[in-house]
Amino acid sequence: MKHGPAQNRSRPTILIALLVVALALTGVLAYQALDAGRTHRAAAERALNDYASFAAWQLNQTASQEFLSAMISTFIVPLTRVDPDNPAGWPSPADFMAASLEPQMPAKYMEGVRFFFRFDWRDSAMTVSGQAPSALVLKWVRDTVSRSPGRLEIPAIRLQAFGSADRSPAKKLGIIVTNDSYIASIDSIDGRLRVVCYVISRDMEGRPLVTYGFETDARSFAKPLFSDVMARSTLLPPSLLRGIARDSVLSVTAMAPGGGTVFHSASRGFPASFSVTDALDDRFGKMRLAVSLRSDIAPRLVVGGLPRSRLPMLMGLFALTVGLVAAAVIQLRRQQQLAQLRVDFVSGVSHELRTPLAQIRLFAELLRNGQLRSEQERERSFGIIDEEAQRLTYLVENVLAFARAEHGRSTVVAEPLAMDVELQAAMDAFAPLARVRRAKIHGRIQPGLIARVDSRALRQIVLNLLDNAVKYGPLGQTVNVSLAGTPEKVVVSVEDCGPGVPRSEREKIWQPYYRVGGDTESSVGGSGIGLSIVGELVRLHGGRAWVEDAAGGGARFAVEFPREHELEQQAASIQPRPPAEATA
Repeated sequence: MKHGPAQNRSRPTILIALLVVALALTGVLAYQALDAGRTHRAAAERALNDYASFAAWQLNQTASQEFLSAMISTFIVPLTRVDPDNPAGWPSPADFMAASLEPQMPAKYMEGVRFFFRFDWRDSAMTVSGQAPSALVLKWVRDTVSRSPGRLEIPAIRLQAFGSADRSPAKKLGIIVTNDSYIASIDSIDGRLRVVCYVISRDMEGRPLVTYGFETDARSFAKPLFSDVMARSTLLPPSLLRGIARDSVLSVTAMAPGGGTVFHSASRGFPASFSVTDALDDRFGKMRLAVSLRSDIAPRLVVGGLPRSRLPMLMGLFALTVGLVAAAVIQLRRQQQLAQLRVDFVSGVSHELRTPLAQIRLFAELLRNGQLRSEQERERSFGIIDEEAQRLTYLVENVLAFARAEHGRSTVVAEPLAMDVELQAAMDAFAPLARVRRAKIHGRIQPGLIARVDSRALRQIVLNLLDNAVKYGPLGQTVNVSLAGTPEKVVVSVEDCGPGVPRSEREKIWQPYYRVGGDTESSVGGSGIGLSIVGELVRLHGGRAWVEDAAGGGARFAVEFPREHELEQQAASIQPRPPAEATA
């Protein structure tokens, strides 16, 4: 079954389409893997943020309970139980000062207290006991306390047993009003972070009667509070920590609402990437609590760890796939070009072989049929048959040499050779082919030069250079062949009168199938392998081949071989040779 040109051309298109589809699938798979990794990482980060949020909530709850139990219930509330009908019996700030010194009181919270105060809501009178506060501090305390009822909802009234001799409705029932509405406020006054803690006692209708409290240094107040909190709670479940010390995982920081740190844990300095901030309510000064997880240990809290970014690996794999697809497309294109060059080569060789064969058959037919009557015509026919046979032999040898080079089996047997004799023999062998193009071959041969060369290879090199010069030069041109010596080399050059070789193509012409300008359909015949054979044979000799502009226009092709000085001297002593010129 035969396939037409259109079908043959469609095969590379299908292959390229398949490669593009494979590249697209690879891109989709890489994106899916990247998206899965990103989703996994996002889920793990959400889990870590949830752990930090849970720790912040736990810190908030524990700190609130500690403050209530240690400060309010134990110390302040018992002293703020007042009888609404007996203002003279209300505790004074001095009573608070004395109570703070009792052994059962939480003394560690009292270390920074500078003064206690009482604010009477009946006449807004304020009395203090302890260090005398500055006017600015006293104003801040008064303003803070006086604004507090507007910031709090009226709490539920709690009644407690009292004496039955009192005349108030509550006392007639044997109870008095008690109230434990408490507030803490933090601010920077006189360049220092200060905290004021106070409790409001109210009457039966919820109206404030009297406020008791104290002023202290914010850091002195917060440090023992949060130290106890950190000691009482791990903030995270032990099963989650899995034996890791809490201080190695968590960092806790308490900050004033207006700025400034009042407490930080011992592990505050480690790098944190998962941090949650919570805030205490009005009762605790609206302090902001920040809980951070250590960035290098936090992934250990997640089952399977925090997945690493796969972007570099996926981008590398995708780039490698793109490179492989591009290389495959380039290789496919080169194979197409090579296949086309081979087709052109076969076509060119067939054409060149067909011409001498046709000539040989024509004149053989004439001779066999006796159609050539004169001896002169028969001699001319024998000469043409001989010339075409030589041309055919030259073409076949070129093809065989090229086939050996393609398979890496080209070999040469280099031996000392008289270059002038061999070069003249090659020129004489090519003379019949030159006459077909009406070309003249002029030789400038320096005698006595000896080089280590394979004679058959040298003959093929010279014939190919002459054939190239005759093909690309004009009809009737003179081709100059020269043989000269340098201190280390013997140089053979061939100059034609053709258009020359552009500089950009002087390296490419030694490649197989390459034609100057890429014009394989031009009127100039040829297979495109002659110069590649020259380059390969010269390389095997350890020499060099190049092309340059000729002095009179056209191109000058040159090859060089290693020179044998000692053998030249021996030959010169036996038979000196004068300079010679040869013309064919």
